[in-house]
Amino acid sequence: MVKLPICRVCGSDDTNILPIGQYAAFFRLRIDTSKDEFLLFSRTGSISTKPRTLAARALRKFRKIFGLVNVKPANQFRTYMQACTLCHSITPCHEYSFEDLIPIYRDYRSDTYNNDRISVEPFYAQIAKDVGAHPLEISSRNAAVESFLRKNASHFAGGTMVDYGGSDGRFLTSYMFEQFDAIHILDPSDAPIHASVDGRKVTKVSAMQPETYSFMTCMHVLEHVGNPKALVADMMRFLAPGGLLYIEVPLELTKSISEDFAQRIIDNPITIHEHMNLFDRTSIRTLAESIVGLELVDGAEDIVDFGWAGRGLIGRSLVRKTK
Repeated sequence: MVKLPICRVCGSDDTNILPIGQYAAFFRLRIDTSKDEFLLFSRTGSISTKPRTLAARALRKFRKIFGLVNVKPANQFRTYMQACTLCHSITPCHEYSFEDLIPIYRDYRSDTYNNDRISVEPFYAQIAKDVGAHPLEISSRNAAVESFLRKNASHFAGGTMVDYGGSDGRFLTSYMFEQFDAIHILDPSDAPIHASVDGRKVTKVSAMQPETYSFMTCMHVLEHVGNPKALVADMMRFLAPGGLLYIEVPLELTKSISEDFAQRIIDNPITIHEHMNLFDRTSIRTLAESIVGLELVDGAEDIVDFGWAGRGLIGRSLVRKTK
């Protein structure tokens, strides 16, 4: 009997598991999923809804005994996902480390990344050039962040900030350039700072020093990592006392997904790709409340137009380091 894992978003042990996770082709291409101790295998690749008759089962057993059945090799089929009753998140039961996931992000959205992904997911060719780069996505996301930060302007006091997972810097907003003396970007990819970004204040760094930053952003990162709570707790080490952390995630956990999980319906799998974790509006607030030394300053949800993928619901949280 596999022990139920605790929630890696809020730390609760009130979780339920179902075999509804299915790894996307590109994830399997780049990540060693054989490490997943919850992995299930299948020879048919489907869940049968038509039980065999007694006669058919007897005939099959007879044929197997006498070696008349060609046994198909088993392939990866499903893995277990866990749903947290407290924070509502749904995540894979298996925890992938940062090092495990580096093969996806080392060349993120570069030509080699796009070519590899298109080789196993041909549909991606239609959107590859727009993902994370469509002018409407950049302008819509930045406008929403700008509005949220300016609404909380009284909490900021200058200094140095860092964008954790900030890639090429195109999601740094005007307010950040106005408010902070220096801006660092820490990112696992080797993407250079984009030509459209004013580089006079911006530097890509390979490491951070403890208690250095008065402000840190973590935008569209937590849905990609194996342990969101552990990452946020670690990030707090690099904030100065009283420093602020801005978290932004897509709210992709719909009511229908939650209801299916609650009813233990396993017909429709959840695809595990870059977005390993599904959140709703409760998830990040509960995460922040679960970490000693953090307090929630403000939160919001709004709709952003991504251009290439239509509109999506985004959750925003601003938290303060109190200890």
